[in-house]
Amino acid sequence: MIKIFTVRGYLVDELIHDTGIEDGSESWDMLSKDGMEIAYGVYIYHVEAPGLGEKVGKFAVIK
Repeated sequence: MIKIFTVRGYLVDELIHDTGIEDGSESWDMLSKDGMEIAYGVYIYHVEAPGLGEKVGKFAVIK
């Protein structure tokens, strides 16, 4: 499970990674969970991998 948040903590979207561990990438259409196009700026991601752990980080969207 990958959760994407604004820097203020608003949940933007949740992505389900349903392929094997050998594929360490995930595509995102850059739409919010409400179907709205996201704004440019900094976002926080939270990756939860059962049996492997968690990772939190930041990324920027530049349009």
